[in-house]
Order: sequence, then structure tokens, then C-alpha cells
Amino acid sequence: MSYETILVERRETIGIIKLNRPQQRNALGAQLINDTIKALHDFDDDADVHVIVIMSNLPRVFSAGRDLAEGSTTDIIKQREVSSGPLRLWLTLRSLKKIVIAGVNGYALAGGTGLAVCCDLAIAAEDAVFGLLEINVGLFPMTIAPAMVRNMTSLKKCLELFVTGDRFSAQEAESMGLVNKVVPPDKLEEATLELARKIASKSPTTLQIGKQFFYNMLDMEYTQATKYAAEMISIIAVSEDGQEGQRAFIEKREPRWKRLT
Repeated sequence: MSYETILVERRETIGIIKLNRPQQRNALGAQLINDTIKALHDFDDDADVHVIVIMSNLPRVFSAGRDLAEGSTTDIIKQREVSSGPLRLWLTLRSLKKIVIAGVNGYALAGGTGLAVCCDLAIAAEDAVFGLLEINVGLFPMTIAPAMVRNMTSLKKCLELFVTGDRFSAQEAESMGLVNKVVPPDKLEEATLELARKIASKSPTTLQIGKQFFYNMLDMEYTQATKYAAEMISIIAVSEDGQEGQRAFIEKREPRWKRLT
């Protein structure tokens, strides 16, 4: 299927989405958001895809964030519709069964930072530049705030970024817990796909249950989370892949995971 603002391809068991809106520097307009959500669901429903990757097709920019041209309306009803677009994308990323990895190059500003943070994992090129610039145009990074405070190592540093609009480097993003790894720009795609292949080699069933468990656990009180953990590990342990993995370990062989249907 062809899209207006993104390119899609599949390499082995990895589904790849590349943002491709060059004139608007991959700004998160309604069409790009809708295209990306559709492609994410298509890959999530594809039994041959185990991991999804989001990258940019542009050489110096991941995403410039919210499309301010679309958000200039003073009609509150229309403004709510525009503002809910990125949130629909963030919630889609969290609700998917499969792990989504962001490969971030160049400028990832405002909603571009948001997109990287809302993916399950993120690898950034050394030249990537992040920043929550909303305060500079009289806005506030509210749509990304819930994900930021759950990922950053310091609430005070998080609020500082919100109220200053300062840009920060890939290395700083890594130190704050916003990206998993920083690599040379010419190694970004290779490193992102390497991580995707490593994850794709694991049990598809366990990955799906594990991702759901991880995010559900975050919203629970500690005692409730421990009870939930005991129930979920029991479900995985008696599953076909759980039993196969344990047998393979005992028999000193590679596990043969069940193919999803």
C-alpha cells in the first residue's frame, strides 16, 4: 500500500516506516499522523513482522514536530481535533502488540522529541538534536509531558526543559533516559536494524505479553503490580513458547518459537 507522507517496507521480520514529508520537515500534520497510525496497525497485524522501526527519509531531520500551520485556528473545537492528533499517535504506539524502535537523525524537535520518546526504544545519531520548543511560541509541551515524566531520570530536569525550550544533544538525551544508545550518523540505520533483529529473534508471544505487562505495571500501585507480575509470569511459563524456551535451555539448543497467526 502506498502512502502520501511515509514510505514503508519490510526487511525479513522487521516492518520499517520512514517519515517522508520533506517540504514540512516531517511536521506531524494530520495526514502524516493518519498514515503512520495506519501503517503501524498494518504491521502490527502482520504475522511475519515481529518488530517495527520508525525512521526519517530525510537526511537532516527526524521531525520538526507539530504542524503549526494546521494548528493556527482559534476555533476550540477544531483546535481540540488538531491537538489530539499527536496523542492518538502516542497512544497507538503504546497499545500495539509489537515493539517499536525509533531511529532518530538530525532535528527531532517538539513533537519530534515526543515521537522518539513514545516509541518503546530509541537509538539516536550523534548529530541528533532534541528540544521541547513549545514554550518559545506561547505553547506548552502538554501532549508529550506524560511520556516525558515516565522516561526521564529527573523531574526537575524535565520541567526545566518544558519551561526553557532549550535544545539538547543526543548524548544528553541518553543521559536523561530518553534514548537507549547513541551511534555515528552513518551507523544509525544499521544499529537500529541490528537491535530490531535481536528483539525479533525472541518469542513473538512473550514479547507481546511482556510489552503489555510492562506498560500496565507502570500505572499500578506496587503491591498490585507484584500480584499482576505473578499472574502474568505464570501465564507465560505455561504457554507454548514458555515451555519451548525452557526445554531448549535444558537441551542446549536454539528454541523454535511458535509463529503468530
